[in-house]
Amino acid sequence: MNNLKKIFSIFFLFIFLFLLFKYNYILAKTTSEAVYLWLEKVFPNLFIMFILNDIIIKTNLFSFLNNRVNSLFNKIFKTSGTSLEAFLLAIFSGTPSSAFILKEMLENKKITLNDANKLIAYTYFPNPLFLYTILTLSFRKVIVIRIISIIYLTNIIIGLFFRGKNNNDIIYINEKKAKENIFQILPEAITKSINTLLMILGSIVFYMLLASLILKIPVLSKIPLIIKGLLEITQALNSLPLFPILSFKKEIIAIIIISFGGLSIHTQIKQILEGTQIKYQNFLKGRLLHILISTSSYILIKIFFIG
Repeated sequence: MNNLKKIFSIFFLFIFLFLLFKYNYILAKTTSEAVYLWLEKVFPNLFIMFILNDIIIKTNLFSFLNNRVNSLFNKIFKTSGTSLEAFLLAIFSGTPSSAFILKEMLENKKITLNDANKLIAYTYFPNPLFLYTILTLSFRKVIVIRIISIIYLTNIIIGLFFRGKNNNDIIYINEKKAKENIFQILPEAITKSINTLLMILGSIVFYMLLASLILKIPVLSKIPLIIKGLLEITQALNSLPLFPILSFKKEIIAIIIISFGGLSIHTQIKQILEGTQIKYQNFLKGRLLHILISTSSYILIKIFFIG
């Protein structure tokens, strides 16, 4: 099996290099587009979110949740500690910030490893402002809101799938004054944010370049939306308006693309989780479940309630 993986990796590398040399003019163009996308859409949203998340986690700003509300969440999803805080922060900041949040909360002993391995599956929340902006290029606002609602609410159902056994580990939540103040936290938070965002930039450049090269292959060039959707979510959603198909089909395609997230997001999540015992496989399982549940729910709502 390992030899097969090596052979496949070498084969993929040679194909990639061949296409890169043949279509070398794509390199500068695609890299510039990827950097522009990162500067315009990714960096402004995520830079401040990473910093705010670090401050919130280390100063116990959400300590007021460590009461009945947090207990109710833990009871429903069989988690412990401040798992509700992780869930709410993920909604607030989006993905891949959610993985960053879980890693930070695990390191600060605000959740257990068991909690983190559950939460990684159902804290996938693409930035709602990003989704709203890009989906309005293809759909009416009411459809956009419907799609975003389905994407977000599906996480709750996935959370119930991942309940598993109760977490027996005990976490003593400190509701008193945090050990660190904001002036101690800020420099480290900025450094972490920059490092993570540079990793995200590299991932976006690589997968946008890969998509551009793959689409130069005649057979694969006939399915551009599938290729782009598999690799990078932004490119795929930007391409939707160009396809002359029924709106309902476009809606389903959009939901599938968003639910999976693209290999670019998967790479970012895997890199952020590096050095922890949080299972990337649970994130992948969550995305596959997300596709199944969100598309099925959307079709049923369309048939029985909208017509």
